[in-house]
Amino acid sequence: YVANAELKYLKFDTMTEEWLDFIDKKISRAAFWELAKFNRPTHQISFHTISALNTLTFFGSEEVYGYKE
Repeated sequence: YVANAELKYLKFDTMTEEWLDFIDKKISRAAFWELAKFNRPTHQISFHTISALNTLTFFGSEEVYGYKE
């Protein structure tokens, strides 16, 4: 896959202070990092324009019930 050169994007590989600045303004930094210790990181993608959404291609889906390690 080659990204659309006209789109601007940010990629955060880990939960950093820069990532926190981008996603969260509702709670204090200390409160967030304390909560983050007890949760698994998730993968999140946020599309902010129709041009970004138009880059998606649907490949399929599946139903998942619960989490198993």
